[in-house]
Amino acid sequence: MATVNPGPGTFNVRVQQVSDTKSSGSGTSTNSPQSGTALASQGEPLTVDIRIKNSHGGANTVTAQVTDPSGSGGFFGEGTLTWNDGDDSEVWIEFTDFPLRPDQAGATDKCGYSVSASGDAVAVTEFTV
Repeated sequence: MATVNPGPGTFNVRVQQVSDTKSSGSGTSTNSPQSGTALASQGEPLTVDIRIKNSHGGANTVTAQVTDPSGSGGFFGEGTLTWNDGDDSEVWIEFTDFPLRPDQAGATDKCGYSVSASGDAVAVTEFTV
C-alpha cells in the first residue's frame, strides 16, 4: 500500500493519511492533474479529504497540495504519496486544522488544492467536510 508523507514546507495545516472521509457528499472525481477550490460546509471547519487510486499499478509518486487563496500566505500543506510497481491501491490524504482567515474574523472556509502525478495519471476524488 502507498505511503503518505507530509512535505517539509507544510505550515499551519495538518496533513495526514486517513482511512476514509467524514464527508456526506459524493465528492468531485477526475484524473490527475487536478486543481480547484475546496469550500467548507456551512458551519463546519474546513477539512479537505482526497482519495487517490493508482489505477495503472505502476510505480508512481503523487503530490497533493493546499494553498491559501487569499494571497496572504497564511498556510500551505503538502503531502507526497508513493506507490511501488504493481501497487494499484487507493489512499486517502487529509488536510485539517487550517488557521483563522487573514482578517482573523473567522475560520478559513476555502483553499486552493492541486494533485499531480509523476507517473501515470491517477484517479482523484476530492471531498470537503
